[in-house]
Amino acid sequence: MRIERTFWEKATAVHVFCRQEKLGGDKLVRHWSDLGRLDEGGYAAKALADRGLGRDVAVHKQCFFRAKDALGHVIDYMEAVQGSLTLVPAEPMLDLLRKDYRSMIDSGLLLDPNPESFEKLMERCGALATRANASVSASDVSI
Repeated sequence: MRIERTFWEKATAVHVFCRQEKLGGDKLVRHWSDLGRLDEGGYAAKALADRGLGRDVAVHKQCFFRAKDALGHVIDYMEAVQGSLTLVPAEPMLDLLRKDYRSMIDSGLLLDPNPESFEKLMERCGALATRANASVSASDVSI
């Protein structure tokens, strides 16, 4: 799988978790961590330049991975690639993620001997979402 597709797969998954406002398991913060590493490596910028690939991922997920938000509305994956990507959840989910991150660090799942703080990771993901949403052009948005 192209690394740019991995970015869009991860970004749309995180988007859904944020909209659902709950975690359906543990070690899910790995997706946020992966997005941070992809951004750090320059792969996020390449993925953001390929909105067609992002749309392909959104269409696939719309067909096979329907999900509902915290209010019970069906989540539109296309929003994530057309200027409304959400990568930082609201409280109290942030607290759940913070605990999940600490658990991942304590269990050695992160290979980095000095992992960034949870706050820095959320800051990085917030900045990534801002860049992703700001880089959408009119031709990226389907009518």
